[in-house]
Order: sequence, then C-alpha cells, then structure tokens
Amino acid sequence: MAINVNKVYRVVLAILNKEQRGYLTPDQFNRLGRQAQLDLFEKSFYDYNRHLTKRNIQGVNSEYGDIADNIEEKIDLFAKSATLSLLGNATTVAAPNDHYRTIQIVTADRLTEIEKIKKSEYSYYSSSQLSAPSTSYPVYYYDNGVFNIFPITITDPVIDYIKVPADPIWGFTGGGTNAYVYASGSSTDFELHPSDETDLVIKILAYAGVVIKDPTVIQIAQQQEANNVTLENS
Repeated sequence: MAINVNKVYRVVLAILNKEQRGYLTPDQFNRLGRQAQLDLFEKSFYDYNRHLTKRNIQGVNSEYGDIADNIEEKIDLFAKSATLSLLGNATTVAAPNDHYRTIQIVTADRLTEIEKIKKSEYSYYSSSQLSAPSTSYPVYYYDNGVFNIFPITITDPVIDYIKVPADPIWGFTGGGTNAYVYASGSSTDFELHPSDETDLVIKILAYAGVVIKDPTVIQIAQQQEANNVTLENS
C-alpha cells in the first residue's frame, strides 16, 4: 500500500492556487512531504497506544470498529526482518540503516527469542551463574545504533523491526524556464496507509504556509487537524 506522490502534490498545488496562496516547487514539496510523513508515522504509535489503552478500559469494538487494530495495520506496513551478521568473534553489530524500532531479535532458527536488557544490567547478568547469557538464554542490549548480543556463540540472529519510511520524491524533468513534468521513474510514493492521505495533505499545507509565509494557510490547516483530533476522541 502507498499514497501516490503525484496525486498529493497536485492536490496541494490545487488548493494553494485556488486560494491564490502561492506555489511550492518540487524540491520544497519533497522536503515538506518528508517531514509530514514522519510526523504521521510517529503519530501512529502514539495513537495506537492511546486507543489500546482506551479499548482495555472501555472494552473491545469488534471488527472494523477496533481502532487500535486498524492503527496496528498501518504500522505493520513498515515491518521488516533482517539477519544481523556478527563478524568473527564479535558480539556487536550495527542496526539496519532503516531501523526505527525493534520488535524482537531471535536466533537464526527462530526458536529462541533473545531477551532485551538494559546496558547497565549486563554486568549483573554476566557475573551471575544463574542468569549468565547462554545459547538457551541469550540476551542483548541496544546502545547508540549498535546491538550487543551475548553469548558469543550466537551467530546470524534475526531482527524483526519497524523501518523508517522511505523519503517521498516527486521526480521531474524540465524546470527553470520550462514547466516541471512529472517523472514516475524517478519518483517515490509516500509509504503511509491510504487512509492517511487527507491528513497528509493537511499536514503538508500547514508546512507550506510557513514556506510561503501565509499565516492563513497555517491556521486553516491547523484548525482542520484539530477538528480531526476532536472526532477521533469523541
């Protein structure tokens, strides 16, 4: 699933031009689109937690009415798996370049989950005969973009994680004195769920108001976003 980047750009331009508010170049749109996508991406985790808590307190809405499940479906679009190749006798390996949040790390055969611990706890675990890391009880801690996995006998563990969405790109030919012409071959669509398309347009318009220095655009977009939040909480 994805949201067509050309469609979004055309809608944003149409709204701005209709209101005679200005124009966004492809480069400006790409930068604002990236930030808007990241905002909605991060918001999905907050919304999921909020609606999950609400569901646990008020009960479960079945099927399509279960908002927490619907948001989880959006997040699952970014789920990936990768093998963490430990080199030689090393116990450390860098996280994947597009890593955002870890779901779990398991052994290569996926039969044993590697337990996450805090970095400050490792000395305690390693010094205790009862809790020392072993092939049947492996552990890891995450530190500054690096996974530290123990014991050293663990090889090629597999990570399930949530990736960062790819930057949207409205590719084009022409420009300058010529009109910009959309080029699908050099473009990258938004990776958000299709249901986020309206919120995405609103978010980009809010940022566009800053770029073109028009407070009216910002106020309208912010009001629409506030109305959406009110509906979500009602």
